[in-house]
Amino acid sequence: MKKMLIIKFLFLFNLLTLIASPAIWAKEEQKEIEEVVVTGTRTESKAENLPVTVHTVDRKEIEKQPTYFIQNLGELIKDLPGVHVGQYFPWGPSWIHLRGTGYFIGRTLYLVDSIPVTPFLSTPVHPNDIERVEVLLGPSSALYGPNAMGGVVNIITKKGTKDTGVKLDLGYGSRETFRPHLEIGNEVKNFHYYVSYSGDFSDGYKMNPLDVLWTLYQKGKTGWLSYASLKENHYRQNFFNTKIGYDNKKGSGLWISYHYQSIYLYGGRKNRVWIEDGEEGVLNLRLYTTLFNKVKLTGYLGYQHLDRPGKEDKGPVITNETIFWDNTPFTRSEWRQKRFPIELQADLSIFKNHLTTLGFAWLRDREERATISEATGRATSKSKYTTDQTSFYFQDQWFLLNEKLNFLVGLRYDHWRYHDIFDLLSTPQRPKSITKEKFTYRGGIRYKFSETLSFKASAGTGFWPGLAIWYFQNVRSGKTWREANPGLKPEKTWMLDLGIELDLKKWETFISITPYYGKIEDTVSYRYDPHPNLPGVNIVRTENLGGVKIYGVEFMIKKNLGKNLNLFGSLTLNRSRIIDDPLKGGNQLRNSPDYWGSVGLIYTNPKLFNVFINYRFSGSRFYDDENTKLPYYHMKTYQVLNAKVWKNFKLSNNLLMDFSLSVDNLFDKKYETEFIWIHPGRSIQANVVLKYSF
Repeated sequence: MKKMLIIKFLFLFNLLTLIASPAIWAKEEQKEIEEVVVTGTRTESKAENLPVTVHTVDRKEIEKQPTYFIQNLGELIKDLPGVHVGQYFPWGPSWIHLRGTGYFIGRTLYLVDSIPVTPFLSTPVHPNDIERVEVLLGPSSALYGPNAMGGVVNIITKKGTKDTGVKLDLGYGSRETFRPHLEIGNEVKNFHYYVSYSGDFSDGYKMNPLDVLWTLYQKGKTGWLSYASLKENHYRQNFFNTKIGYDNKKGSGLWISYHYQSIYLYGGRKNRVWIEDGEEGVLNLRLYTTLFNKVKLTGYLGYQHLDRPGKEDKGPVITNETIFWDNTPFTRSEWRQKRFPIELQADLSIFKNHLTTLGFAWLRDREERATISEATGRATSKSKYTTDQTSFYFQDQWFLLNEKLNFLVGLRYDHWRYHDIFDLLSTPQRPKSITKEKFTYRGGIRYKFSETLSFKASAGTGFWPGLAIWYFQNVRSGKTWREANPGLKPEKTWMLDLGIELDLKKWETFISITPYYGKIEDTVSYRYDPHPNLPGVNIVRTENLGGVKIYGVEFMIKKNLGKNLNLFGSLTLNRSRIIDDPLKGGNQLRNSPDYWGSVGLIYTNPKLFNVFINYRFSGSRFYDDENTKLPYYHMKTYQVLNAKVWKNFKLSNNLLMDFSLSVDNLFDKKYETEFIWIHPGRSIQANVVLKYSF
């Protein structure tokens, strides 16, 4: 403990002492920082005016980062304060935990172009097609709806501009990984278009090594053994993206986009396939117009679909501590989901320096899951349910004293209805519908004392009713059984924060410090219990804990060290502890370490070469709320170093070529990114890019 306190102190000391190096920021770069526009309050606002904590990673920053082996948006935002990411399979969603809330499915809201998606439906958007990622920290259900317990991650996708042109990117790296990318885009008068393809093909790695799972088996966690990979989990993914739109430059227009992903992931054993030619897609349509320069109307329509079939073999047979593998086909699994979001929003600027937002949102979510016996062809478990989410929201924003003083008040009502329910193993098979409802709020204030010093404070609440499968689904076949809990209570969260921002132009330094404090009530917890008689089988159970107390502080620094050298750093000190629970009181909330952060250097010199070096670290954490002190259940502290070197060549006025070499986990450190799905080790990738401008 003392050692870790010393490390934290030295890190903070280094951040603060870096301020002492004087220089003058380039005017162009300072202007770019000031004009960053984000949607952290549902409306486009300058980042420097927001009374809530929002961080942005834009396209320029994305392109400077190394090419990571696991390609998803989680790697792009890991360096932000308050953001802790655990990675799943290469094809899975990033497990983004915000402000120590520790459960990405229920407590982080994912958006694609401001339209809500599930974490699994965020994966069709490839990093190549992301324009920027905005992260709003703190409970924000009043602004964006349920699931925003710790905050919101908004993925803004690319659209065609005059600078897009034609781009071909060919990447090849460790484990025979091949990653081609092609994009074409342009802006012609009032029209814009963008079309792209990305591929990701790899021999993979053993995501669930047998030695890891055998160790857990011998320590009593027998349910994970059937997950073991005996061979590399090779995979293939294809991504297609298009975005087409019209804007009359007077505040009216529309655009339509579609992101599609196909997936195959081998399970590491004969007749074991995690995803057998699955498909996912996100279709968004946005229309907007301005009336009398006072009212902006925006409408969203969406269609999201997911189909993830898989198959299992009979798996492990244990005799006298010796494992035999029965590769006989055992079960097939089906998971299908369709979502239909609709949203209408009106932004009224009738009074000077004032903006009122009124909105209505509705979303229908239809989900089907089944386990089918390979021997009989019959379903051994099957469930269907429909969830309707209806919301009304109101928001007021004021911009006073030449925008030195800004404040925000937001209120939202959400109503959830689970209906048309069927579960094969329940009694009755068609239970009555269930409704959940909640009012949530968020407010904030920001005051800019000078060009150097700004202060902000905000408070908000969050609401999450839980997954439908936790209420209704029973499974008593295959390798993962489930027990329904219709009495599960919804989670409720509140949190407040205070922020100080120092923009020291003379010393070319920007610093932010944000303490926060909050609580989760009726905390939903799930656990995987090994079946008492069937090795390799887990039973998933859910329950409500007493509550969780969360508090911490976020630090961030950005500094120019010279004409070509920039430094960035972040540190989050966090404490998330379960309270008011007789069995788990005092435990660390799952996936909520006591500290994490990063330090990076970027050297850019067009005449020579460019370098990115990034050091990331995290404290230990637990996979479960029981704080099981076993390997991988208790994930160790880690440090990892990533690097990238690249060079740009101008072949003609319209043709550019880039060459880059990326190293993920430079020193080949062994660490657990997320439980038994461990990091593959050091990965190297080379990319050659050709770009033609129209």
